[in-house]
Amino acid sequence: MSVGKRSAPSSRNVVPFIRTWLTAGTLAISSVAAAGDLLGSSRGGSAQWEFCYGKPDSAVLPADPRTLVQPGLSDGRAVHFNAFWKNCHVDPVAVQEEGPAQTCGQLRVRFNRGAGLLTNGHPGAGALFTGTDFTTLEAGFGIATFTAAQYNALWTTWPGFVFRPNNFDELVSQRYGSGLSTQRNPYPLPWENPNLTNGGSGQLPQMLTQLRNPDGSWSGRLGVTCHACHSGAVGTPSEGPGLGVVQGGGSSLADLDLFLSDLLPLGYPASLATFLNLNRTRGTNNASDINLAFLFPDEELLTPAEVLGVINSGSTAGMDTPAWWNMGHRPVKFVDGVFPMDAPRVDMVFYTPFIGLFGGLGGPVSEAGQDWMRANGPALNTWVEALKAPPYPFSINQALAEQGSVLFHTLDMWAPGRNNPVPRPQGNGSCASCHGAYAARYVNDPAFLATPALEGMASYIVPMNIIGTDPVRLNTNNAAVQAAGAKNFFGYPSTRGTANDCGPQNQSHIRGNRELGYLAPPLHGVWATAPYFHNGSVPNIWEVLKPSDRRPIWRRVSAPKRWDQPLALMGFDTNLQRAYDSTRLGWKYDSIACQFRTPVNPSVSPYINCDPGDEFRTPLAQQIENLLFSNLIATWNILYPPTRTPQQLEDRKIYNTHAFGQGNGGHEFNTVLTDPERLALIEYLKTL
Repeated sequence: MSVGKRSAPSSRNVVPFIRTWLTAGTLAISSVAAAGDLLGSSRGGSAQWEFCYGKPDSAVLPADPRTLVQPGLSDGRAVHFNAFWKNCHVDPVAVQEEGPAQTCGQLRVRFNRGAGLLTNGHPGAGALFTGTDFTTLEAGFGIATFTAAQYNALWTTWPGFVFRPNNFDELVSQRYGSGLSTQRNPYPLPWENPNLTNGGSGQLPQMLTQLRNPDGSWSGRLGVTCHACHSGAVGTPSEGPGLGVVQGGGSSLADLDLFLSDLLPLGYPASLATFLNLNRTRGTNNASDINLAFLFPDEELLTPAEVLGVINSGSTAGMDTPAWWNMGHRPVKFVDGVFPMDAPRVDMVFYTPFIGLFGGLGGPVSEAGQDWMRANGPALNTWVEALKAPPYPFSINQALAEQGSVLFHTLDMWAPGRNNPVPRPQGNGSCASCHGAYAARYVNDPAFLATPALEGMASYIVPMNIIGTDPVRLNTNNAAVQAAGAKNFFGYPSTRGTANDCGPQNQSHIRGNRELGYLAPPLHGVWATAPYFHNGSVPNIWEVLKPSDRRPIWRRVSAPKRWDQPLALMGFDTNLQRAYDSTRLGWKYDSIACQFRTPVNPSVSPYINCDPGDEFRTPLAQQIENLLFSNLIATWNILYPPTRTPQQLEDRKIYNTHAFGQGNGGHEFNTVLTDPERLALIEYLKTL
C-alpha cells in the first residue's frame, strides 16, 4: 500500500479519532509556530508513525528517538535522563517475538493488527484473560467473559428500579465509569439475535466489547477491554476535536469492583476477583499488582527467599492510569520505570489467555497463552504509541503561555535566593529538567537536548528524597519482586545477564548507582489527564504547583441525575462547561469534612476518616492498618468492608489522602514558585 496523503491506514472505529487528533494537533502546532518558537507541541505519538505519512510502504524507518536515550546522552545538559532504552529483540529467535518494524509498510501492518485488537466489536478484538478467542482451552473456554443475557440483567442488581430503564446504556456508563463512544460498539438487547442485527441494537460503554466467534460471526459474549483503565471521557465531541471518549488518556472514572460485584449474583465467575479489590476509590485501579503475577515463574523456580520476599512485599493499592499517548516518548514504562518500553508482553498481561498467566505451571496450555502474547504484544504497542493527545479546547492567553514556556524550560527552582529545602535534581533545575523540552527554542538548543529528535522525551527517575510522593508503589516493588520478575515470562528471561537485559530495570545490577524513585512522565495533553501524581491524589495542576492548597479529603463533582431516577448512581461529571476548572487545570471538586472513626464509633465511613482537630494528620488506627498493608501481600485487597448500600457506593467517590497508598505529599520543591509563575506555567501546559 502506498500512502500519498496525510491519513492513517483504514481500520474501523480507530482511524476517525486518530485522523481527527493528528489533524487538530497539526493545525494547533502550525498556528502557534507562526507566533514564535516558544509554543507548539507534537502532542505525543510516535515519531516513526509521523515519518511515514505520505511515504510508500518501502520507505525505511529512521531510528526511533527512544533508542537514542543511552548513558551519557544528557551529561551536562538541561534535560536529564537516567533510565535508558533496552532492545528486547536483539535475538528474535531466543525471545520468539518479532523485533521492531524496519519499513513503513511493516509499521502499517502492525498498526492495523493492534487497531483491530483494541477496536471494540472488531473481529480481532481482545478481552481480559481471553485473548481473541474465548473458545480455547488456554482461555479457560471464556471463563472471563459473560453473556449478553447477564449484561442485560444488570439493572436487577440496582436499587430503585422495577423495570429495565429506557436509558440503560447511559446508566451502565455512569454507574461503572466508562464513556459511551460515538463509534458503534454493539450488543444484543433481550431476545435479539446479534447475527441478525449486526451485533445488536445496544451500545456498550468503552470498557466492554462483544467478541466474535472463530468464524467471525457475533458471539453474544462480552468481555472487559484495556479501555476500562486506559480510555476515559473528557467533554463531548461538540466541545473540541478528540473529545468525548478519549482513547489512551487513562481513565479516572471507572469503578471495576462495583461492576464485578454487580455481575457476581448473575453468575459471572470472574466476579470472584471482586474479593481481591481491584480498586477502593472510584477512578483508581490496582492493575500494577505485578507482585502477584510474579509468583508464577516461567521456567526457573523462585528461591524460598524470593517467595517470602514477594509475600511480604505488601499490597500495591490503587493508582492513576498514565496516558498512552506518551509511550512514544518514554524509554521505560510504569511509574517507577520497572520495565523497558520495548517489553510489550507485560502490556498484554490482562489480555493473556487465562492459563497463560501461570507460567511454567500451566504446561503446554500456558505456552499457548504465551504464544498469543508474543504474537500480539508488539502490534498492540505500535497502535498505542501512535495515539495523540487532544488539543486544549478553550482559549489560551498566548503572551502568558510564552512567559510560561520560558519559565518551564529555564526557571531554576534551586537558584540562590529561592532557598529550596528539597535536594537538587540533575539538569538545570527547571520543570523541563525532569519532564522534557517541548518548545522549538529549547528543543533545538544543544545545551538542552543532544538532538531535536528528543522533543518531549522524558526518562528521569527522580529519587524519592526529591520527588517525595507516596512511597507505597515503589516499596512494594522490592528486591525480591524484582528478582522474581526476572524469572517471569513478562521479564524476558532469555535476555538475563545481557547488555539488553529486559527484566525489571530496578534490579541493582541493572540500575547501578541510580537511586530508586518515580519516573517523571512526558506532559503531552497533561490538561486532559487530571487528577495527578501516580496515585491520582491531586485534582488539578495548580495544587501540584502549590502544595499548601491541597486538601486531605476531596470528591469530584458527579454528573446530574435524571429527575425520575433518584437512586441512580452517577459517575463523575465530564462536561467541560460544568465540571472543568480551566484556571486550576483539572476537574472541579468539593472538600469533604472528616470524622474520627474509632472502635466506639465504627459507623464512620473509612472514606472520611481523619481527626477533625487536625485533618492533615493520619489517625493512629489508619497508620497501623497501613503498616499491615505494607508488609503482607494482598491484605489491602482482602481486608476491606463490602460496598453495597447506595451511601457506600457514593462514598467510593471520595478520595481520602490518609488511606493506604493515597498520600498527596510530594513535589514540595514547587513551594518556591510565586502565584504569577504558577499561572504562567499552567497557561503554557495548556499548549502541550
